[in-house]
Amino acid sequence: MIRRDMLAHKTRFSNALFSTDLEQAVPPSLLQFVCMVEHGADIKSQLQHGASKSDLALSQLLLFNCFGKYKEGTVVHRHSKDRETPFAVYLGMSMFAKTRKRQLNDILFEHGLSISYDRVLEISAQLGEAFVAQYVENGVVCPPALRKHLFTTAVVDNIDHNPTATTAQTSFHGTSLSIFQHPSPDYPGERRELPQLKSDRKNKKVPELPEDFTNVHPAYIPKKPYPPSAACQSFPAPDSIQDHLSQEYSWLEHVLVTENVVDTATITWSALTMKAILRANMAAILKNSSHIVF
Repeated sequence: MIRRDMLAHKTRFSNALFSTDLEQAVPPSLLQFVCMVEHGADIKSQLQHGASKSDLALSQLLLFNCFGKYKEGTVVHRHSKDRETPFAVYLGMSMFAKTRKRQLNDILFEHGLSISYDRVLEISAQLGEAFVAQYVENGVVCPPALRKHLFTTAVVDNIDHNPTATTAQTSFHGTSLSIFQHPSPDYPGERRELPQLKSDRKNKKVPELPEDFTNVHPAYIPKKPYPPSAACQSFPAPDSIQDHLSQEYSWLEHVLVTENVVDTATITWSALTMKAILRANMAAILKNSSHIVF
């Protein structure tokens, strides 16, 4: 009965791995059987231990190595993508990301612990193709881990590597860009929707990023730059200056009366200003939605 449930259960890697998908990746009968073997068949042991990480890992490996038919004389059997459990995918992808060693991936695959090296390259290419397509559609290269509606800062620095070896022939000069987001308990941000993978593609090479992102147009500064001509001089409105000064003074008063700093989002000027803007936008949205008649 458990084998029948295992063959009927379908689980396939879509685009990401979440901890909430572990128990749903295996049939309940298989997970209960593994828990009974590891902790005992009595009700007290089941209630005391529950489904641990080892139970979930063992049940996923059993499902991953379950085959409907076996061919005689075959040393390595082909695993079905419909029973590709998250633990086997995670182990193969993490081993490849940390070591880049095909031999280690092949050893784990031969023992039924992870997906094959070729499958790792196939998933990597599918992920890269899906995200590059999303970059082209959005018109900007943005990491998928970034969330919406969060205060975001960026740090730009030069990368200069001048090798001192006598046999060195080239050097490296580039620019690094680090992006930081500042969530708070009130505003954790909105998770972006991940693109779906195209399972029919068999490529093993990650596509290149958009050309307008990788190729930076050359720029130069003339020796005698001329300022652009203006019809008339423009000055900021006096009212706007007073508004900004009032915001600055209100922030200083807030810092003055603050004694115990529990969260940095309530003390820094940038985060406090962003919080006020979000509150104003939310109030405007609620005000406009109150006039809608259903």
